[in-house]
Amino acid sequence: MRRFWILFVTELKAWRYDPLPTLGGFIPTLTVLIAFGLLFGGRLTFKIAVLNNDAGVWGDALRGTFAEVQSPFGTPYYDVFDLSADEAWSAYRAHRLDGVWVIPADFSTRLQAGQQPRVEIYFDNYNDDRAKNHRIYAAEILWRFYEKAGLPAPPLSLAEEYPRDEMVGWFPIIAVGVMLLSVTIGAMFNVFLLTNKELVSGIVLEFGLMPRSLGWVMLPKLLLALVMGLFTGAVFMGLLRVWPGIWPGRYLWAVGLLCGLVALFWIAWALLFGLRMRAYFAGAAAIILTGLTVFFIGGGMSPVRGWESKVLFVAWLFPNTHVIDALRDLILFHTWPADWRWVLLKLIGFAAVSLGIGLGMAARRLRRWG
Repeated sequence: MRRFWILFVTELKAWRYDPLPTLGGFIPTLTVLIAFGLLFGGRLTFKIAVLNNDAGVWGDALRGTFAEVQSPFGTPYYDVFDLSADEAWSAYRAHRLDGVWVIPADFSTRLQAGQQPRVEIYFDNYNDDRAKNHRIYAAEILWRFYEKAGLPAPPLSLAEEYPRDEMVGWFPIIAVGVMLLSVTIGAMFNVFLLTNKELVSGIVLEFGLMPRSLGWVMLPKLLLALVMGLFTGAVFMGLLRVWPGIWPGRYLWAVGLLCGLVALFWIAWALLFGLRMRAYFAGAAAIILTGLTVFFIGGGMSPVRGWESKVLFVAWLFPNTHVIDALRDLILFHTWPADWRWVLLKLIGFAAVSLGIGLGMAARRLRRWG
């Protein structure tokens, strides 16, 4: 134990003189978080103009329906601008408006006569996902107006049931993935930097001459990298509580356990990488690119559960893909994952296999140098 403590203090002193690994795990992921926050954290509304040419009262009623129909987050689907016809079409052609609704002059007359009134909708469908959302929103607007007008109900009834009491936006979903990315890169950066320093300075040659097990050499390094990876993730959790307002609450220990097991998987491979790569900046760039690649293919942008067929086969080789939805259950919904035991067993298996292979190969390389 005394030998372990001496080595741990030595590694800690080496880290204190160069805090770059902590920033290395924080700065790239903070940049990613800010980018996705700007893209997905804003108000999700369409900007439209409504040209009401109706001579009756129902045109105004339809115009007022836009403010009444709101998304599950309490914001209207549409921001309606009061513009003249010339101004509306000019803004639409200049792509300053997402759409224009035109209510014809005979709208009320046809509605009161029991005829089918028409509404002209012009929408910029450059992107298929936005066009799909517009069709959904427009249907809700027209359905609410249908109820206001007191028209007979259609021969169709809907029964909707949702498994959760609340709904979250895309940014909180992505933010959990970025938090896991911060733990991954933070842990890898620390073990890589410490190993790279020892490689360049030649200390690893002395390690290889140790008469006892080399586990005493590598265990303090792994422990320090694990602590710093979890520290980076904890800082990110504090940031997520302030910005998107998400926090695991009493499940914080479970989040730390899952993230720690993921970090152990990556630490072993970063240790091997540090024993082979002498160019520090090239290695640091490789670690960031590896983390980002796993983030994008392993469910960092969207849920994995229920979409398994769309996940690349190679993504299942990394623990991040298996744990991301369990983390979202704990952080976003404060619910215990239904597959908790299975996820925990898989992460333990990933960590055990990775540490076994990584430490074994690292020991052989150090003995060869010694």
